[in-house]
Amino acid sequence: MRVFLASLLVAALALVPQAAQAQDLTGYTKAQRAEIIRFAANNSLFVLYHEMAHLLVHQMQLPVLGREEDAADNVATWMLLNKRSKEADQALADAAKGWQLSGVAYGSGEFEEDYAAGHSLDKQRAYQIVCMMVGSDGKAFRPIANQYAMDHERQDTCQWDYRLINRSIKSLLSERPANAKSTVVNVTYHDAGGRLRLAADAFRSSGVFDQVAQDLRENFSLRRPVRFNAKRCGEANAFYDPDTIEIIFCYELMTDYMELYAAELPKPAAPVPQGGGAGKEKTKSF
Repeated sequence: MRVFLASLLVAALALVPQAAQAQDLTGYTKAQRAEIIRFAANNSLFVLYHEMAHLLVHQMQLPVLGREEDAADNVATWMLLNKRSKEADQALADAAKGWQLSGVAYGSGEFEEDYAAGHSLDKQRAYQIVCMMVGSDGKAFRPIANQYAMDHERQDTCQWDYRLINRSIKSLLSERPANAKSTVVNVTYHDAGGRLRLAADAFRSSGVFDQVAQDLRENFSLRRPVRFNAKRCGEANAFYDPDTIEIIFCYELMTDYMELYAAELPKPAAPVPQGGGAGKEKTKSF
């Protein structure tokens, strides 16, 4: 049974303890709190599909031409586009905005080492998502591309980018035979208190972790069990560990996304406390 993000995000806000809401989102309206949690959950969803792409490359020994990080972004975008739902489209729009905001917050491209990194610059990652969106359906996604001031000629050539990526991914991720065994995926949510309580509760209630785990079970037949662990890490991050065959999501990352979006909203009546130690770390694996 698939988990649909939109309905669960409404439930997420209701399930978050009122004390945690008051502590971390004081002064924001109920609608603003819902927006903040939606944005953070959608960005977390994109990151999880990105990490699932790393898992598939490793476990299925998939060929990759170019940087694996770029390929993982393309797989994540492709998977969400192929859901063909308003919720998935919103997740992609939020993910693009998330990379745009993080690029400013973390100074992506301001340091020489950024150009030698395994990841593209944050703003480039945002534009690649938008390009794939408009390339897959120009009529549906041209308004978003226009919001990013993407040149119309480039918008038109994005269809070639999407077609190439679509053909490549489909040839690698062929449909699983009907009699194939499902991938065994074990999902664990570790406790988190203090400043991470709101983020941990909202992340679990959103259902995004279970959604990606269920997609892995339904669509792939990996020989070895996979573990999904959500926990406190001491940094805002998410990553795939090939040694343990494990996707780890750090609650600090959910907090970081919440803070990025909250900073774009009108200032609340009372100051918003800083979150769970995410800080402004430059190192990230996703």
